Amino acid sequence: MGWIDAQLAAHFGVSLVEVNGRSIEQYVDATLDKVCGEPPPRGCFHLLWQGGEALGMGGLRTLTPGVGEIKRVYLRPAARGRGLAEALLQRLLADARSFGLHTLRLDSAPFMAAAQALYERHGFVDRAPYPETEVPVHFQGRWRFMERAL
Repeated sequence: MGWIDAQLAAHFGVSLVEVNGRSIEQYVDATLDKVCGEPPPRGCFHLLWQGGEALGMGGLRTLTPGVGEIKRVYLRPAARGRGLAEALLQRLLADARSFGLHTLRLDSAPFMAAAQALYERHGFVDRAPYPETEVPVHFQGRWRFMERAL
């Protein structure tokens, strides 16, 4: 989240800390369970580990019956370029199907071009912001929202 906060400040001229009025730690404490805390079949959260080091993460949550949202997909820079994002997305898609979801949504910051290209390759298309998004209104006009049917 620290990296995301720095990128937001660079691209938008305002940080997540400034928009939310709380520290990154407070933000994570307040939102992590809401965003990634539900157990299957309502949600899941995966951590990618190698040699005792966390390489990446990604989650899924149910928004409404049949509709889910991919959340917090992130790989550390050293873990990129090895196909891990592809494998993680495939796992999240499989999880969504096993949960009985028929539609998946996600949001992606403008500086996450590689992630957006991955989502496009897997059939995600642009859509308007959705009511359940946690993206602050301040950022939504320059944010990318995507969706695909399963």
